[in-house]
Amino acid sequence: MHPYTQGGWRNPVNPNAPGSSSRPPQPSIFGALPDPFRSRSRATPNPTLISFTFGSFQPNILNCTVTGAPQSRVYFRIMTDTPTVGYTVFLDAANQPITIIDWRSEHPIVEVRGILSKRRTADCLPLGTGPSSRFVAVLGKHFVWVPGGDYIFLYSAGVGRPQVYAQVSRGEGAVTLELTAEAIQIGLLEICVTATFLLQCGRNID
Repeated sequence: MHPYTQGGWRNPVNPNAPGSSSRPPQPSIFGALPDPFRSRSRATPNPTLISFTFGSFQPNILNCTVTGAPQSRVYFRIMTDTPTVGYTVFLDAANQPITIIDWRSEHPIVEVRGILSKRRTADCLPLGTGPSSRFVAVLGKHFVWVPGGDYIFLYSAGVGRPQVYAQVSRGEGAVTLELTAEAIQIGLLEICVTATFLLQCGRNID
C-alpha cells in the first residue's frame, strides 16, 4: 500500500514542489552559543528534560523504535522500505503514519502530518551559516540545530538570547533525544523526532 494513501494523506500532483524555505534571522550570538545545561551555576536549576530513545536498531536507525517514559513506552515505530520500497514511515502508538519520507528522488521529500507540509528535506532543515548548523521553521517559530561537544542542540533563532529546547546525543546502539517540558507543550515532539532521524540517518538530505 502506498504510504501516503495509507493514512489518507493528499498526494499533490507535484510532490517535488518545495515548501517555504525562508530562513530566520541569524541568532545574535551564533557561533558562540553556550552549552546550555552545563554552563549554569549551581544556584540555577537545570530544566527538566524528557528523554526519548531511538533503539532496537534493525540494523540501524532506518528501522527502529522510539521509546520514552513511562516504562519505555513505544511512541513511534520507524520503518524504511516497509511496506513500500523507497519510503520511511513513522507510525505512532495507534499505528497511524505521522511522518513520511520519500527517498526515491535525488532530493528527498518529507511530510509531518498536521505540522509540516510536504517539502524537500533540504527545505525542512536548510543549512545555516555556521558549521553544520541547520534551521527549521515550524508552528510559526524559527529554530536552529547547532552541534556542541557530544550533542546537537535545538535553539530558538532570532534576535536576543537563544533558548534551548532539545538536545540529541548518540551512544552505542541508540540515539537519545531530550526535550524540555516547554518543547513538548508547544508541540515540538514530532518535528524533533523527525529532525533527529534525518540528522542521524546517514543519508543525504540536501
